[in-house]
Amino acid sequence: MNHDQLVSTLNENDFTATASELHGLLTGLVCGGMFRESTDYLEHMSELFNNGLSVKGSLKKATETMVEDLFNQFESEDMSFAIYLPDDDESLTDQAEELLNWVQYFLVGFGLNKRDLTMSSNEAREIIEDFTNITRMDTQFDENNESQADFYEVVEFVRISAVLCHQEFGKAVNEPKSESKTLH
Repeated sequence: MNHDQLVSTLNENDFTATASELHGLLTGLVCGGMFRESTDYLEHMSELFNNGLSVKGSLKKATETMVEDLFNQFESEDMSFAIYLPDDDESLTDQAEELLNWVQYFLVGFGLNKRDLTMSSNEAREIIEDFTNITRMDTQFDENNESQADFYEVVEFVRISAVLCHQEFGKAVNEPKSESKTLH
């Protein structure tokens, strides 16, 4: 699934979230330590975007696929994780607004699973602080090559930062536990 396919699915299901918001929420949940088997994300989606109504049909199926894809992307060696943003044919301002939405909902999803950062690394705390600052970013960009390069630099920073958050918080809760052997 990609950004445009998700937009279509959201529209078909009269869902109030944008594709970037939903992908950001799900990514934040996964990076914050959601268990792979969990379906709590459906309840979170329902509460945040659907006035408490359950998520059903093609949207539920698409979301299940997206969550599975997120886990697979974060676990792969090829760093294939990508942020769902509008295509390059959209204005840079529109893309920046969607990046802001993605980051805001990443923080929401992350916070639903990882509320206490006192035991986390300095790097992880800095990432969350940087993400908070990004949500205050000016989204008005000039449509020129320099602005586009600056924007893509921020997108890449966010992408790599999400991967680092998953490595610190999400990966540990989903790794198989080694069975301890007790000697008598």
